[in-house]
Amino acid sequence: MNIILFPIKEDVYQLPSDDQRYAHITQVLKMKQSDELFVGAVNGPLGKANITSLDNAGLELTVTWFPDKQQLHPVHFLVGLPRPQTARKILTEITALGAKQIMFFGSEKGEPGYAQSSLWSSGEWERLIRQGTEQAFATHLPEVSVLSSLQEVLERIPENNRQRIALDVYEATTPMGSFDFRKAEPIVIAIGSERGWSSNERDLLRSAKFTLCHLGERVLRTETAAVTAAAVALTKTGVF
Repeated sequence: MNIILFPIKEDVYQLPSDDQRYAHITQVLKMKQSDELFVGAVNGPLGKANITSLDNAGLELTVTWFPDKQQLHPVHFLVGLPRPQTARKILTEITALGAKQIMFFGSEKGEPGYAQSSLWSSGEWERLIRQGTEQAFATHLPEVSVLSSLQEVLERIPENNRQRIALDVYEATTPMGSFDFRKAEPIVIAIGSERGWSSNERDLLRSAKFTLCHLGERVLRTETAAVTAAAVALTKTGVF
């Protein structure tokens, strides 16, 4: 972790010795009393914390906060629900890149059982986006949801999100890098399930004014396609 996140902004934090953050500070970072480290409040500012006390029972952090100037990038992902181990990678990596929203959905060619994974029911997904955020030295978390179908997802996209791309290695004729990106406008990137889009889903995407784009001739893993698409979009809009 490059930063340690706390749920709310406070000037002083107490961490008992059984808190995983205590273990990280003392065992991984090997910090001692009077050392300093960066902390953050979820969806709030960054701060620099001083370890004002430390013993076997716990530690105390006193924080000096900075103005909150961070923001997420206006990139929204729609992802056909993949196997849990793939979803874990997407959650951490896309979060680290600063995407604003990730909406997973049950796709027509996907496996329905993936939605029943403990990843979603145990709260593990929340821990993963926190990890991705901490890794990126950031504080703002994306909005994450799991919906039943592509149709339900499309109904939730605001009309003013006009930059709409659906990745499709089979029927797309436009490279994603050739898409006419407009800076500062939201970008919606749809990625199908691990078996690709159904004909019905392609029709839904086209009717919702998505442009079918590809990332070259190779068939990529879902997590690879997501990271690559994010990189292309952020580069074309001047973030990278």
